[in-house]
Amino acid sequence: MKRYYFIKSLLCTVVLCYAALTGTAQEVSSAVQFKNLGEPAPALHIAKWLKGDSIAEFKKGRVYVVEFWATWCQPCIAGMPHLSELARKYKKDVSVIGVSIMERAATTMPDIEKFVASQGTKMDYNVAAESGKLMADHWMKAYGERGIPFSFVIDKTGRIVWCGPPKGLDQVLPKVINGSWNMELAIQKRKEAQRLTPIDGNFVVTTMNPYMGNPGRPEAALKKIDSILTVEPGLKYFPKMGHFTFYALSKTNQKKAIEFGRAWFAANDYPGYSTVTDAVHGKKGLIPELYLFAAECYQAQLDAYPWSMDFAATYKSMAELYLAAGDEAKSKEFLKKAEEAPKK
Repeated sequence: MKRYYFIKSLLCTVVLCYAALTGTAQEVSSAVQFKNLGEPAPALHIAKWLKGDSIAEFKKGRVYVVEFWATWCQPCIAGMPHLSELARKYKKDVSVIGVSIMERAATTMPDIEKFVASQGTKMDYNVAAESGKLMADHWMKAYGERGIPFSFVIDKTGRIVWCGPPKGLDQVLPKVINGSWNMELAIQKRKEAQRLTPIDGNFVVTTMNPYMGNPGRPEAALKKIDSILTVEPGLKYFPKMGHFTFYALSKTNQKKAIEFGRAWFAANDYPGYSTVTDAVHGKKGLIPELYLFAAECYQAQLDAYPWSMDFAATYKSMAELYLAAGDEAKSKEFLKKAEEAPKK
């Protein structure tokens, strides 16, 4: 009988060895041991405090959020008003610290100061710039993270109890403040995510790419996905696995594709809206619901990533989707929006 194996550890920095779905299982030892939740928070290494209080250390009995950003980071800038809302909402118990890291070589301290001043109440919390690369090294790299915006929560005892995209703070902060945060569960989830992420980004992509194409082999793809999920069920809603699953379902069971897509989005901090729009836009003979779902996904991209979107072109694509779904009035509405939108 065919046997399926999986890799128990995949945190090597240069070469990742994968266990084949058939054959002998290989265990890969981690070349780099990243820090995990529950450890004392590293020290703050600040070159200059730019706004709010100057915080030398984390005081016992208070909760802290350390959020990393840069002047060039559009998602960071987009999230600043929400972070300000949280800082105001929980100011009795929580100190929010925004630390500029990974700035470009040409960006000077006066440039950063000017940017912070320009944000006004959109950046309504303590703001600082890191000293050298110490914050990036001792926080982000030490925890195996690279992308910003990214935030850490330090509890009342000085331990890092959560880290992730700032949008997750809404669910985390109330529990950390009232003492109901489940540290053991958070550690378990993070370790599992760290284990599965490279499998999703490498093994899943390598395995599933041969099944893609137009028309590809969607039925066989779904069988292969099922075989992988039999071994690693936690991969179901990971970014790459979700991408391949939606594509295959869109060609075999369109209603299930929509159902899966919504569940996939709900499970991710950064939903794969473009997977849906790429899979649906321009295709003929699909059910109206799938065209409408793709139109929703275009709108979600406009709302979430406006700086990267061509509004005129996107509205035109949405008009085409509404027309394909049989909604002529909506199609005309978005064609008008496309004509009125500024060209990128």
